[in-house]
Amino acid sequence: MAALSLSKQQWRTYRQALSPLSTTEGRSGCFTAGDLLATAVIQYATDTLHMSVSALSPVADALYNVCGSHPWIPLERGCVALILDDGRAILLDADQRPPACKLAVLIELRPLVLELRDRLLAAGRDPQQELAFPPMFAGGRS
Repeated sequence: MAALSLSKQQWRTYRQALSPLSTTEGRSGCFTAGDLLATAVIQYATDTLHMSVSALSPVADALYNVCGSHPWIPLERGCVALILDDGRAILLDADQRPPACKLAVLIELRPLVLELRDRLLAAGRDPQQELAFPPMFAGGRS
């Protein structure tokens, strides 16, 4: 939620509309970097195209699978094709053409990966680094 700057209500909507984000009742979710990237793709598509999150539900499983099964380097270099009619999401290289279909939404992943990387690294700063105390041995002498 924080990595994508989503409000509680937006996060609730995403979790209800996208099956990969829903968790069993009584348990909190544990999400991977691939899950965050896929959610960022959904967020970008819905914001840019002014569509509801549920409109992308048919491609959610495929999108989360693509983002979760590839390292970030190939993801950063390519784009994802969301093919809503077939419920497919395909990772395309920069020089690769989209598959033949009636309609595909192509989203370049580089800006999303860079933004997520910056946010995750900024949030993951080591709080120990801020301390002004020198390292000390723990425990007593025998």
